[in-house]
Amino acid sequence: MPRPIPVDPRFNPRDAAGRSNLERYDRSGFPPAREAATLLLVYPDAAGALTVPLTVRHADMREHPGEVSLPGGAVDRDDASPEAAALREAHEEVGVEPSLVRIAGALDRVWIPVSNFELQPFVGMLEARPALAPHVAEVAEIVELPLDALLAADAVSEELIEGPGWLLRAAAYRYGGHRIWGATARTLAMFAAVLGELDRLD
Repeated sequence: MPRPIPVDPRFNPRDAAGRSNLERYDRSGFPPAREAATLLLVYPDAAGALTVPLTVRHADMREHPGEVSLPGGAVDRDDASPEAAALREAHEEVGVEPSLVRIAGALDRVWIPVSNFELQPFVGMLEARPALAPHVAEVAEIVELPLDALLAADAVSEELIEGPGWLLRAAAYRYGGHRIWGATARTLAMFAAVLGELDRLD
């Protein structure tokens, strides 16, 4: 894939009128970003359909409450690498055994201005569906997203997204009554672009 991986520009948050708000998030005005990692895990469900697990964060979490995200978090001092951090977080949040995961590669880093994390997404593969177990202190629900839903022609919608004191416009995915936006949606969009390129080459 070319780098950066091409992603629909609608995934870049804008103000409610659709104007770019990149100046507001000029990185030169921020302290160095904290390092984070996430795991985009792909496995077949019982019917053989490829699936990605997502987590719904508890509404009382300090950062990104109630949002849908991939398993992941900050890289700790004890982590051997960002890849190791992604595997550790997936084990802690959804119960996936790290030794069973084959890392297929990494997607582009995603900077998250609101928390000042720079997120490194890794793509992992499992041969069979794992026994998922949510970490009850952080994860309200596990959502298993079929890749077919990610790749459908109507998978992406542009929406107004509101939070405490702010309103923005961005592309999002919808599945199972959940809205998937922000860094998670951008990571999924990168993965969809990679899959689209593989289909083109085939």
